Amino acid sequence: MNSMLAGERPEIAGRTLSVAPSREVRVEGARPAAGDGVARELARLVDPTVPTDAAERAIAVDQTNTSVIVDERLVVKVVGRWAAADRAAHLLERLAEARSTDVAGYAGRVDWQHPMLGTSTLAIVTEYLPGAQDGWDWAVDDVVAMLGGSGPEPAFPAVLGATVARLHDVLGADATASPDSVPSERAARALAALDAALEATARSGGPTAARLANRAEALRRDIRSLGAAAPGLAFDLHGDLHVGQVLRSPGTPPRYTVIDFDGDPQLDPSERGRADAAARDVAHLLVSLDLVAAVAQKRLGRAEPAAFAWADRARSALLEAYRATLVRGGLFDPALVPGLEAEQLAAELTYADRFLPRWRYAPDAAITHRYPSTDELPEDPWTPPPFEPTST
Repeated sequence: MNSMLAGERPEIAGRTLSVAPSREVRVEGARPAAGDGVARELARLVDPTVPTDAAERAIAVDQTNTSVIVDERLVVKVVGRWAAADRAAHLLERLAEARSTDVAGYAGRVDWQHPMLGTSTLAIVTEYLPGAQDGWDWAVDDVVAMLGGSGPEPAFPAVLGATVARLHDVLGADATASPDSVPSERAARALAALDAALEATARSGGPTAARLANRAEALRRDIRSLGAAAPGLAFDLHGDLHVGQVLRSPGTPPRYTVIDFDGDPQLDPSERGRADAAARDVAHLLVSLDLVAAVAQKRLGRAEPAAFAWADRARSALLEAYRATLVRGGLFDPALVPGLEAEQLAAELTYADRFLPRWRYAPDAAITHRYPSTDELPEDPWTPPPFEPTST
């Protein structure tokens, strides 16, 4: 169900949407927030059964957009920039049409028409999943419990592999052949990501810089393989897939749902909707298993080889389940995975440098573990930083 708000400057609970010089539409002043009624009214446009006095509650996480729980049964995601949710709305509608249970139930979206810019999604309304946690909590908890002897070998890697395969089977229904220029473009993009990471770590200094520099050639070797791969098939995939984008809801068995189909936030908005290879989603998810192993070691307060031994098993289980579940076998080219993993690890370091310096230890650990060192620069062994209960 789509609802349309017409007009150039609609008034929504006293907030005005206007056209910025960059031709983006942004909310002026404070963003909508739980308790001001904005999310409730947007939810009512999609679902008229929402009471006029339905409660609103904030989702207490740092997000690019604003998400509010309404009536303890719906999540209203309100965008902060024109067209920011168009891609997600399109993909969620396709998954809803296919009756996918691997995403939260899709209630609908609220669009508004602008006389110059056209139509764009203002808000997406989805099912609220009580008690759900994202993977940076539940996955790390499972691994820490296993390493500490209080929990079994986690079964979730195979579940994630099968889940992503089902999503790809739906979204890849209209996959098309990539242009012949794509392999060289992929390699160039990945090499640029590595160069950016080398520059960022060198500028920041510390032991990460030496460890990365000693492994740069091994990373480049995997990245260069992207240029030799076949162009393959491309489609609108998730684009920013990691365990943090997977919610686990309590139950027997627990339910796993994939969220946030907005694309890679480190890319320019004009590039986030570009079709890509299924291997990118797979590579990003595999990298996140290594990052879970790093976070688990931080929680334990020590470098623990068994954590990466688990990651090795988890990666194999995820890939095996993905390939066994995927029906559209032509979508996935495993030859792309090593180069895309190297790119993603480099991008994680750059992300840490730009936005979250305390996160640097995690991709540093994965790179140190996965790639051989040339030992050209003196380096210290990787050790986890002190554990802080409020952060990863």
